[in-house]
Amino acid sequence: MKRVWLDILTPKQFWFFRSVAGFLHDKGVELLATSRNYEQVLPLLDNFGYCGVMVVGEFGGAGLRGKLLKSVERTAELLKVVGDFDCAVSSGSPEAARIAYGINVPHILASDTPHSPVNKLTAPLSSNVLTPWVISKREWAANGVAPSKIIHYRGLDPAAWLKNFKPETDVPRRMGLEPGGYVLVRSPEYKASYLRISGWGLDDFYRFVVRLSERLRRYRVVVLARYSDEAMLFADVKDGNLTVIDKPVTDLSILYYSAMFVGGGGTMTQEAALMGVPTVSIYPGRLPTAVRYLVGKKLVKHLKTRENLVDRVVVLADRCEKVRELHASKAARLLNAMENPAKRVAETVLKTIS
Repeated sequence: MKRVWLDILTPKQFWFFRSVAGFLHDKGVELLATSRNYEQVLPLLDNFGYCGVMVVGEFGGAGLRGKLLKSVERTAELLKVVGDFDCAVSSGSPEAARIAYGINVPHILASDTPHSPVNKLTAPLSSNVLTPWVISKREWAANGVAPSKIIHYRGLDPAAWLKNFKPETDVPRRMGLEPGGYVLVRSPEYKASYLRISGWGLDDFYRFVVRLSERLRRYRVVVLARYSDEAMLFADVKDGNLTVIDKPVTDLSILYYSAMFVGGGGTMTQEAALMGVPTVSIYPGRLPTAVRYLVGKKLVKHLKTRENLVDRVVVLADRCEKVRELHASKAARLLNAMENPAKRVAETVLKTIS
């Protein structure tokens, strides 16, 4: 029996590779899944379903030296425990790519973020790079990838788990939230190396949220915190209109039933837009290509500067009910037309190990 190793480092990768695992499992492939001690992903791992997920190593924090040290340590730890495998698959794991290369086993990279610095380490070592069709081969070639190794799938990554998603109103209600009665806010990934020079830190995000909650009294403002330090920063805010969710959510119903989503990252912004939720991006700097595509489809509004940011979000929130009516059918058609990226990744893995 062929054995495939999946290295899962983020919540997005959990959902994506769980879908990939389903296709591989159905074909009789033995699965090995690993992750790391990382507060955003640990609460999800028990729901993987197709095999246990070994937690090896830990997140290196916001600093570059810490990231490097934990990556080096994790590489050595993984080498001791993963055993033999026929193919490694990751979305930008330097450790998985390095180990696979070192023992002459194929590594497949599935990613919609060619701008991430890890791709300088992972992409050149990969037998194939799979990526959404909206991302040009030129973007990946900048990371040292031969165009012949790049495989496009005609779908955005969240299609892998959204195609079978069914929202449930009980999910937000169990959190004390009324469907349609809140604006969900997500910070930029302020501990990521690719946003270190953006000029948008946690303090900036805190000030934005507090002012937004003071101004936006029609809706409750709900922050879906990335890290415990972010949640702690809001702990002393005395505003009954502000709610902070300090643990990762395992059901996207809370996103689906938000009146509007204000996102500083990439994946949840795509998810919200593809579900027809009025979506505002406050991503600092140049948008990832996949999100730019959704801006072009008029499913995402990008507020490029922080000047009068709260005022502009409040104006958009006043129109969100009408916007949702316009977006719902357009988003559904777009999602239905997309192929399942996880299926394409699984097909490539099966071809590689055959």
